[in-house]
Amino acid sequence: MFYIVETEDQIQHLQNLHHKGCFVHVVSTHDEYHPILSDTVAVYIRPLDHKEGYIIPISHPEGINTTKDKVSRILSSYSNVYVADKKELLYHFNIQHAIDVSLLYSMTYYDRLDIKSLNLFWFYNKYKNSKDVNRYIPLSKLHECCEIVFESCEPYLNIKKPEGFDFYNTTATNVFYLIEQNGLGIYYKEFNELFKPKNPLYNIDNNVTYTSYNLYNPTSRPTNAFNSVNFAAIPKEDSYRRSFRPTNDYFVEFDFDGYHLRLLSEQIDYDLTEESAHKQLARLYFDKEDITEDEYSQAKQINFHAIYGKIPEEHKNLKIFELIQEYIDNMWEMFTKEGVVWNPQSGKPFTKKLKDMHPAKLMNYMMQSLETSRNILILKELLRYLKDKQSKVALYIYDAIIIDFSKEDGKQTLQEIKDILEESKKYPVKFKFSENLVL
Repeated sequence: MFYIVETEDQIQHLQNLHHKGCFVHVVSTHDEYHPILSDTVAVYIRPLDHKEGYIIPISHPEGINTTKDKVSRILSSYSNVYVADKKELLYHFNIQHAIDVSLLYSMTYYDRLDIKSLNLFWFYNKYKNSKDVNRYIPLSKLHECCEIVFESCEPYLNIKKPEGFDFYNTTATNVFYLIEQNGLGIYYKEFNELFKPKNPLYNIDNNVTYTSYNLYNPTSRPTNAFNSVNFAAIPKEDSYRRSFRPTNDYFVEFDFDGYHLRLLSEQIDYDLTEESAHKQLARLYFDKEDITEDEYSQAKQINFHAIYGKIPEEHKNLKIFELIQEYIDNMWEMFTKEGVVWNPQSGKPFTKKLKDMHPAKLMNYMMQSLETSRNILILKELLRYLKDKQSKVALYIYDAIIIDFSKEDGKQTLQEIKDILEESKKYPVKFKFSENLVL
């Protein structure tokens, strides 16, 4: 069939069609397996000036297979490569200039792109015990599936890239792609009994479970769920947390102190010392030096509400709250008059395409966005630092980062990780050890 590429002449012809860019979609061995546990079956390439795409078999018994290196050279020859999910593409081909259409849609419309798919239930039911089910589906049917994915994405290929797009499309995507590959150690029996994944084979291998970070959210704050398990909201009960184990020696959790409060203080130019941020403000609220545990808890509640615009009447004249209110007012004024405000770190815009906005909601979005953008940059530095060490980033949960620590790396490694995270003491962290996630 003419749309199945199998000869050197056809491959060369496809490589010569790079003038207007292409859309690419990878067919893996199984649609529901984590990509780190999947192989490449075929690659669909749709030159943007053609009415139909081509499918190149890589490891399909029906076709004359070519190599991934040849396909990579084809993709590299296109100046514009569009893909439904760039992070997933990276598991098969390191095409750094690929443009994530789902991310483009999410950052423009603050919603998730609905990617249509062909119903392959018959095949998945017949070969339900096979992790290679897509190798049993005819290439013509796989081609049809890819065409439907392209049709879902095609209307949005020419959207103007919003400001900040490259930060998330490149830096953020690579950061979370690298973290995912580290996996998270588990006790297999206990994990499956408690978390009840849809199918353990989909993302568990050799007592390691693999997670999946998703940036397609209004604030770009990543969710982390895969195979019916929400890794961003692991229950606090000890039984759940004891089902995890380090693949090295210890889990070490680095927890940021008063993170949103410090992020906001940096924006409003209000100085907080290295000491607990909540305790510093508690002294202002209660006009005393020694703060009780109950007063500390009350201060945390006051701070939480104040950050999102509910400044208590009795404290509104404090300097920090005057500055917070001014920040909220200025941001809302710009949003209503100019129609947009930006994350000053990543450039991410928040526009009037967001529904039902009001000052507190806009503030909430901005704080989540600031948290995410700083963490992405910090994680990038941390991954670079750990590149040649045994220790690795096991899990990222917003205001905490969990390291799977190897004693071979020495105690100095922990101090240097702390230094990276704290950024010259601006964002103090505490760390604690555990042989499970009961931290």
